[in-house]
Amino acid sequence: MRRKLSCLGLLLLAACGNDTKDVLDAWREAGQPPGEFKDVGEKLPGGKCFAGKVAGLDATLCDFKQAEQAKKAEDEGWALVGSAVGSSVSSGKVLLVIADPRKEDPSGRRLNELIQTFQRTTR
Repeated sequence: MRRKLSCLGLLLLAACGNDTKDVLDAWREAGQPPGEFKDVGEKLPGGKCFAGKVAGLDATLCDFKQAEQAKKAEDEGWALVGSAVGSSVSSGKVLLVIADPRKEDPSGRRLNELIQTFQRTTR
């Protein structure tokens, strides 16, 4: 059973864009292993998006064809954050929308570390 789940995870990662896969790998290497990220289609217009959890936080990563598209989608990303503590930030052709609706990270330390790792990876 575990082997089947591992294979499914690898198939989902293969479906992710290279930038998204690089971010997930970087989070893993930084000691913040993400859970399963699922294809959620065009959750933000023009982007190929994947959503899941990392370090107890809700995260959506969207790959765009151009950096300008990712930057423009930041405002729409804030709608996904809602009233929770979180962020909508683009770097290169990737947009990260991350939120803490369950107040898992009251200090904001994990949130900040995940965003910094994202930015270093996608420059």
